[in-house]
Amino acid sequence: MPSKNQVNNKEVLKDLEKNISPILVVNNSSLKPYVELFDYAPENIYQQPLGSLVGFFEIKEYSEDSAYVVNFLTSVMKKEYYINPKRPVTESLDSALHKVNLALSELAKHGNVQWLGKLNATICVLEKNNAHFSVAGSAKIFLYRRATLTDISEDLAADPTAPHPLKTFVNVSSGRLEKNDRLLITSEDIFHIFSSLDLKKNLQRFEGDKFIQFLKTALSNQMEMIASLVVEMSEQKAEAPIKTPSKKKTIANTNVFSQTTFAENAGNGLVIAATEESLDIINLPEPEVEYTDKKTGHIYVQGEVSQVSENPKMTLLMESAKEKMSEAWYLTKNETRRKLNIYKKQISKKLEQRRAEKEKLAQEREEEMERIRQEEELVQIENEKILAQQQETERILLEQQELERKEIETLELQQAQEIRRELEVQRNIQEKENIKEQRLQSSHSRKIVPKIETEEIEDNRELSFQEKLQLAVKEQQQRQAVIDLRTPQKTSDQKIEDFFKEKDQMFEDNDEEELSVPVHQQAELDALRKQERIDSLKRNTEQALEKTKQIASNLYLLAKNKTASSIEKRKADFHDENKPHISPRISKIKNNFSKFSTKQKVYAILFLALIFIVPFFIARSMNKPQQPVTNQLPEKTLTQADILSGEKNIKTSVASKTVLSKQNLISDVLVTNLGLIAFTKNSVFVLDENNQAKEFNAPQDKGSIVKAIYMNDLSLVLIITDQNKVISFSPISQKFTENNINISGKSSNSFFGTYLTYMYVLDPEASQIYRYPRADGGFGEKNSWLKNSTQLTKTSNLTIDDSIYVVDGKKITKFFKGEPQQLNLESSSTSINYDLVYTNLDSTSLYILDKLNSRIVIFSKDSGKILAQYHSENLSSSTALAVDEKNKTAFIVTSAGLISISLQ
Repeated sequence: MPSKNQVNNKEVLKDLEKNISPILVVNNSSLKPYVELFDYAPENIYQQPLGSLVGFFEIKEYSEDSAYVVNFLTSVMKKEYYINPKRPVTESLDSALHKVNLALSELAKHGNVQWLGKLNATICVLEKNNAHFSVAGSAKIFLYRRATLTDISEDLAADPTAPHPLKTFVNVSSGRLEKNDRLLITSEDIFHIFSSLDLKKNLQRFEGDKFIQFLKTALSNQMEMIASLVVEMSEQKAEAPIKTPSKKKTIANTNVFSQTTFAENAGNGLVIAATEESLDIINLPEPEVEYTDKKTGHIYVQGEVSQVSENPKMTLLMESAKEKMSEAWYLTKNETRRKLNIYKKQISKKLEQRRAEKEKLAQEREEEMERIRQEEELVQIENEKILAQQQETERILLEQQELERKEIETLELQQAQEIRRELEVQRNIQEKENIKEQRLQSSHSRKIVPKIETEEIEDNRELSFQEKLQLAVKEQQQRQAVIDLRTPQKTSDQKIEDFFKEKDQMFEDNDEEELSVPVHQQAELDALRKQERIDSLKRNTEQALEKTKQIASNLYLLAKNKTASSIEKRKADFHDENKPHISPRISKIKNNFSKFSTKQKVYAILFLALIFIVPFFIARSMNKPQQPVTNQLPEKTLTQADILSGEKNIKTSVASKTVLSKQNLISDVLVTNLGLIAFTKNSVFVLDENNQAKEFNAPQDKGSIVKAIYMNDLSLVLIITDQNKVISFSPISQKFTENNINISGKSSNSFFGTYLTYMYVLDPEASQIYRYPRADGGFGEKNSWLKNSTQLTKTSNLTIDDSIYVVDGKKITKFFKGEPQQLNLESSSTSINYDLVYTNLDSTSLYILDKLNSRIVIFSKDSGKILAQYHSENLSSSTALAVDEKNKTAFIVTSAGLISISLQ
């Protein structure tokens, strides 16, 4: 007879049927966004080995930021668990838990931390007869087996005193389920109406659907919000096998002719003879013979006794010992397996920590090297600035020296001209005195009055230029005759020439000295030279003035003596009646002028004006400096590339490639982790690595496509139409699905973006940004994201990473957690027009498209410095921008179609 333990082991190894009954109670509709109950089964035969995924998420914090977090976590968990059916169950569960922890960490990174310490969750995997589960917060999993209720989730949750997003799910437990086992997955709130003893009693009293109905009624009447699941393991029902009819029936060896045979047959009323027909009758299964213990009342199914034991007590002890040993082995094996799993996780965790530390050290080392390199560049730049300043200072000093030298030369030239002018005046005075003296001397030799009058008339008439020149030569010869002939005397012109030669020689000496003076002493030496030149000029000027005064005084005394003598002679002649008078007679001139006719008077006045006024204008025009003649060259027309050629880190005339031509009328473009996706008004183009496009027609009854965005966490493309509808397109399944959403404002005038599982809509008319959380069948109700009023009516584009960047053509504004942030971007020599902007969560740069200057400007997010600029004439008609930073390629929608530009 096989032992009881062997029979039980065979029953355990059979595939059991799982009956899952979810119970969700939400009596207050406002609490629905804070609880999510899930029961996911494999969708196809490939996911069958992964089993069922059941559990719940519950948040006990009812703020606006915590709404729909449970829905987001459920989506992330399901996607990650079933994404790779080839992975083992434990590995898929660990990956899903890790993804949920990362999603919670992202929420905390953006300031959404109100849910910390208030999240209750259970994630359980049921595959074949095994259960793998993990809990967070105050969630509970109870196992009811053989009239015993056990809390199998005890000590699995993380320490509630120090909550951390990455440590929400830390432990996983596994075990094998048996026939008639029942799992109760719930939260600690169930203890508000039931104790552990009450749960145990009710599980004993009710079975199957009766316990489900009882629990659902109790929770609905007593609880405001709770999520629970009941899993019951039962044996799969199979049809009873049909026994084949036996062809022969074994009859005991008995003497059929004896009296006993006839007596027994007579007593039983049975016919002894067996016909052929009786052998063809199908034997039905014989009912099992039951034995009821009179003392205990237990019912046992009796098996065929193969052999009678000689020592029944020993046999009972042996069977009991075997059962105990089998149970001990089973528990030891499970415990060992559990500890090994924990040990493996600890080791993998330590390895992960070491790897993270190494990466952190490497990153810190790289940052330190980068910092040192930047400091060296700054030092080099500072040195270059200092050198440039020194060179500029030297240039300015040289220019100042040159200006001072020219000023001094001009001043000396002016002084020399003044000296020449004074000498010329003195010489003219002397000439006039000599002429008068000669006239007086010649008058003494004349005794006839008519001759004197004739000479007076000749004196009064205007002399010609040749006569004046001859007269001046004679007077010069007379003056030279007066000077001592033994000492050669220099003329005033020669003296002036000697003066300028001395000055030129002095400047030449000073120039030679300047060549040997160091640069850093040049300013001091220039100041000394300037003062020395001024002092020398003063001394020379004073000496020249003294000499001029002396010469002038000598000439004045000589002229005075001669004039006095001539005056005395004139007086004597005037009083002497015998001598004729040679002084001009004004009365006679006046009488002669009055005798002229009017015409003659006009001619005389014009003649005098011509003699005295016209030479003045002629001399003035001759002294007037001539204007330099400049040849105007034809101006060269500058192109946009010429204007931008001096910009920082710019590449001009960058070549572009056509990805899709104009005939497709491209309206938008997206760069996703599944490839490049372009859009027209009525279709979607999915491009592969070779830019081979596959077209999918959008639903015609939903309107024309006006905008498209990509939700990376769900691998979905969200298409916005002109009918304010949102259609999701999956590049994997290649299907279109309409989403439930209520978009405020006109979709054609709004701007859209996504972050995690949220969709953001900027309404320029309302100057507000609305956030829509992901929900079943679409999106939930909108929330106003901006906390303060901001002017957004001139918005031209937006993009989102963990912040929102808004451009309006003239400036770019950064928002974080609903509030504007300071954003300092490096300015350009040519002003930047912020027409289109692009970035994403994984990008380290911010891309700006300037349509007016036909360029793309790349800024660093951290420093705001300009990293690179790319100019192409094809960018002037751009309407959309997307960048594949991994392959360093920009995709731009223009009037010519979809083009690409290399950013290398």
